[in-house]
Amino acid sequence: MTGFEDAMAGELAALLRAGAPAHAVRIAVRERVVARMERGPLGAREVGDTVESAVRAACRLARELQALDELVEIVCRAALEAVRGHGGQSATWLDEATLAAAAVLGDWSRQGVTDPGRRPVDDGPFERGQ
Repeated sequence: MTGFEDAMAGELAALLRAGAPAHAVRIAVRERVVARMERGPLGAREVGDTVESAVRAACRLARELQALDELVEIVCRAALEAVRGHGGQSATWLDEATLAAAAVLGDWSRQGVTDPGRRPVDDGPFERGQ
């Protein structure tokens, strides 16, 4: 667990408690990932680690707070959008970031098969189409 992951989890938890719409979550994640990428010269691996941490934070919250699985999808997409939209370097970073996100999602999917506590996607504050 990293400081970035903890900060992301805290921000996501606050948004969930406030009943924020999916759009607000997407914006918050994109902003936090972009801010992390702009803190210093990063390579593809560091950007991949940032995306991995963001997705892990969403998975952790989905488990701990019994939040929606859709939260994980929203965070994953927003983190990858931040990398994709970051300019010329994004082409060199996107593959690593996508692989990192896919690895976390693979772990999450394998856990979900045996986790009876997971809630359906259409339940809760996030609704499709927001």
